[in-house]
Amino acid sequence: MPADVAIIVAVVIGTALLPLIAWRWPTSALVLWVITSVVLNEYMLFPGSTVFQIRLSRLLLAGLLVGFGIRWVSGRVRSATPGRPEVLMLAFMAWAIVSGCITGTIFRDDGARNISVLLNGFVIPLLILYLAGFIPQSLTTVRTACTVLTVFLGYLIVTAFCEHFQISWLIFPQYILDPSVGIHTDRARGPVVNAAENGGIMAILLIVALHRVRYAFTLSLRWWATIVLLFGSMVALWFTQTRAVWVALAAGLLIMLIHERCRPVVSALAAIAVFAIPLITLLQIQAVPQRPETTEFRLDLYRESLTAFQDHPITGWGLGTFTGDEHLFDAYGRSTALGHVGVQHDTILAIATDTGAIGAILYISFLVVLFCYLLQRRRLASCSEKRDFYVVCMAAVTVFIVNGVFADCRYFMSQNALVFFITGLGLAIRPDKLVSSQSWTAHGIVSRKGAIDV
Repeated sequence: MPADVAIIVAVVIGTALLPLIAWRWPTSALVLWVITSVVLNEYMLFPGSTVFQIRLSRLLLAGLLVGFGIRWVSGRVRSATPGRPEVLMLAFMAWAIVSGCITGTIFRDDGARNISVLLNGFVIPLLILYLAGFIPQSLTTVRTACTVLTVFLGYLIVTAFCEHFQISWLIFPQYILDPSVGIHTDRARGPVVNAAENGGIMAILLIVALHRVRYAFTLSLRWWATIVLLFGSMVALWFTQTRAVWVALAAGLLIMLIHERCRPVVSALAAIAVFAIPLITLLQIQAVPQRPETTEFRLDLYRESLTAFQDHPITGWGLGTFTGDEHLFDAYGRSTALGHVGVQHDTILAIATDTGAIGAILYISFLVVLFCYLLQRRRLASCSEKRDFYVVCMAAVTVFIVNGVFADCRYFMSQNALVFFITGLGLAIRPDKLVSSQSWTAHGIVSRKGAIDV
């Protein structure tokens, strides 16, 4: 796919300026990178090269890291000890590498795929989580970030409408219209050219936008803004024609329902669903396209994955080795023939197949500890807006986890970075002045040296 020269030049200039932004306004630099990683998902620095195909998002990430490095060297921020979630993820990544060495798959000619899965699924998202989480954040900074993400959701909604109604001149980037790029060409797939990932990103952003609208408008305008937001988002999600995202969004809204300040909006959505679902069934309206062949394919893929897991239950087959070939590989070469070649449609199952039970346990532990951290902080916060945002973070993680049950999210770098950025903001919010730093430490929450500044 030929990339626009103007876009490449702009990104190169932006990469040079990003260290300055990261040095002065680190959170702004992070949210800027998260957004550009979605919008510029398929752009390459050297699109015609077979050796140096560098994604523009990776180039911007390098500039971002340089900026944070300058902050550390200049003494503007003290180094922070990784918390338990980061340590668990680091342990998982270390085991993934060890597992690849034990099975021998990491030394194969196409071992670069293993590195790609590791980077997209774990390394880069963990890096964003750490960078967003170790800098103390004020509510003002969090509000600004949420506002920017809400505007970004508006862009994705408009793009989904334009894709569906084929308004090509309003679609940016133009590669969205190219059927040779990505998958799901008959759906609203957005700049990530994948309807499942695009739907997951919009669902996560909708959770954030509902929170921001609550505090950005007066009571009279709040409901109008909420109605417009929900209408646009729901229709855009429908255009993705993805069933999993509805289940994931429902799970995220259920988390918000347990928080009293979120109940009016969520209850209204539940009431609409109670009436809409029977009506759709009665009128035989095809709200989501029925694809029984994909359901059968997934079930067969699950069975094949579990069979492969039983062959190597401890070490697994090696990260990223299940897909892309007609055979599984071990230290001795080709081993088991595959009947269904394709991406595993379950993140945890894919991790268990590739890295064994040890890898699956470490990854699940990371998710559980991350959720518990957010839950503990919500209980200790006395400020209602902070409690609300902790619930937003828990809901975003829930959407991410449930969406991963139906799609292999290890390949969704942009979605993973987005949800970990939001979660990192939650971990970095300054504690209330009524809560002493000693009490936070006693609850096992503060594990980043110098990260909390009361």
